[in-house]
Amino acid sequence: MTIFETVKSMVTPRMAAEHFGLSVSRNGMVCCPFHDDQHPSMKLYEDHYHCFGCQANGDVITFTSKLFGITPLEAAQKLAADFGIWTRKRPICTFVLSR
Repeated sequence: MTIFETVKSMVTPRMAAEHFGLSVSRNGMVCCPFHDDQHPSMKLYEDHYHCFGCQANGDVITFTSKLFGITPLEAAQKLAADFGIWTRKRPICTFVLSR
């Protein structure tokens, strides 16, 4: 699994929004942080988000990337660090067997 797959399987957009200080209602609505929103217009689903005001949408990595102005890889790494997700890189073996 890549870091993107691992993070998306363990962190929902709602979890990230709450972690980053946004106030989420019981039904998953929040004031969109991507435009001047006076009333909640962003819906946080289990696997994605959608703003009915500015049409912003994506997954938890896109949300974090846009929120902090960082690349998707940096967002995935931030989420992994913030939520204590251990990501393991597979070792690359490059050796030659002699006969």
